[in-house]
Amino acid sequence: MKNCRYILFIIFLFGLPWSGEANNYPRPKSKSKSQNKAKTSCTIPRRKFTQTDLIEYRYGIVAGENIATIKSKKGTSQDVITGFAGGVAAQIIWPKGFAVQPEVLYSRKGCMLNGGVWKYDIDYIEVPVKAMYRLHMAEVKPFVFVAPYGAYAFKITENGSVATTEAFNEINKLDIGACAGAGFDVWKFQLSFKYSWGFAQVANETYPIRNRVFTVSAGILF
Repeated sequence: MKNCRYILFIIFLFGLPWSGEANNYPRPKSKSKSQNKAKTSCTIPRRKFTQTDLIEYRYGIVAGENIATIKSKKGTSQDVITGFAGGVAAQIIWPKGFAVQPEVLYSRKGCMLNGGVWKYDIDYIEVPVKAMYRLHMAEVKPFVFVAPYGAYAFKITENGSVATTEAFNEINKLDIGACAGAGFDVWKFQLSFKYSWGFAQVANETYPIRNRVFTVSAGILF
């Protein structure tokens, strides 16, 4: 029995250093939840949009007056007439000052003949598509534009009376052309000036006669 006690005592003495070293071993550090989230989460940078990145849409009405005449290829011209022009418009504005403004208009064109003895009024439905460049100057935004247009004649008047079917059939119903001009936007209001060149022959005659129109118009766009 004594021998057994000695043996157990020796084993206990030799076991103390090993147990101490085992307790002194550094334990692995546990990762915090925030560190785990930081490693596992994927952050995507978000671009901040400014007002200049947005496309602006506006719609409204425009109205004005045509100062119209008809010119021939031979250089002869007729006296001018005045007529109403107006309709609806839409405006799409991009950053950097570019814009497009399509319109659908009622437009009266024509001319005076023989010193005003005969007056011809031709009523068109006209669709110009303006390509615009606008300058941003405080509240006033000046612009210039060019535009192709297409027009369809639906009525002709001679000296205030509706022309006969025969006279109406003597004109070409379709007119195509281009216009150029300038103006400015102030808040919701717009003022513009343009000059239009008709490319198509107006009358079914042996020599070409084409529309020439100067237009002043104002509009309101929301």
